[in-house]
This record gives sequence, C-alpha cells and structure tokens, in this order.
Amino acid sequence: MEIPEIKMNKAKELIYTSRHISLATTNADGSPHNSPIKFLYDEKLEHIYWDSNIETLHSQNILRTGQIFAVLFDRMENDGVYIKCEGGHILDGNELEVGLEITNSFRTKEGQQKINLDYYSAGSVQKMWSAKITNLWINMPVRDGDGFILRDERVELERNTLLEDIQI
Repeated sequence: MEIPEIKMNKAKELIYTSRHISLATTNADGSPHNSPIKFLYDEKLEHIYWDSNIETLHSQNILRTGQIFAVLFDRMENDGVYIKCEGGHILDGNELEVGLEITNSFRTKEGQQKINLDYYSAGSVQKMWSAKITNLWINMPVRDGDGFILRDERVELERNTLLEDIQI
C-alpha cells in the first residue's frame, strides 16, 4: 500500500517534533505495562535514547527482556508512528558518551542546561538507556464502499524516506 504524502509528512512531523513516547513493556507475569517517557533518537533513526530510574517497573522489564514497543501519536488526530525496538539496555562507557552527546545536542536546541556525565555515575539510580529500532510503521485505514473503516493495514516506513526533508 502506497503512503499518501500527507500521511508521510505527518509521520515525519511526529518523529521530528515529539519528545514524549508511549513506551510499552511486558511485566514478569506477562501483563502489559505502559509509560510515557521523554525520548530522543540518533540522526539515522537507528536507536532511541531516554533516561530513567533503574528501579521503575518499565526499567526492570527492559532489563529482563530488552524488548520495547513504542508509539508516537497525535492526540487530536488518528495518526501515529509505531516503533518496535530490541536490545534495550543501560548505557555505559563510549555508548553513554554518545547518548549524552545526542541528549545535550537536543537540550541545547531547546535552551536547556546540559547534563554532565557524572549524573549517570555508578552510584546514581538515574541511568541513560538505548534500544535499537527494528521496525517503524503507520497504520492505514482500509475503507468499504461507503467510506467506513473496515480495518487498519500496517505499512512499513523506510528510514531513508523519513530522513528526507520534511514539510511541517
């Protein structure tokens, strides 16, 4: 299914302007858990980054499974970008330095104070995390002859297309 330009631009807008994501994980008993968190991404849309207290339920779930499902959405419209991630983990060493550079780049653009590396030191419960983005997609409605929605169809988003110029 081809993605109309307006839908592609909306997906790009959500990726480039959203700073909070709905992060879903799975509890040890198999039940779902969802947390709104502030997040960032690298310039190639290969990884997401966030910081979180190691003791939170979503952090414990990520340490146990490494799996994440996330959604960026427009609360006023029926649009969203769905993101599947794997390998969620706490950053340290060079990975932490890269993640902190990305974080501080965003913070500078938003007029916020930079975070120092020692904020995430060994004694701190606050840690920087990352996960690899494996899939990005939107759902496109399939309609009947009268225009009513029958179902949604998943349409994969190509990273290269998402990285092209955005018109917002």
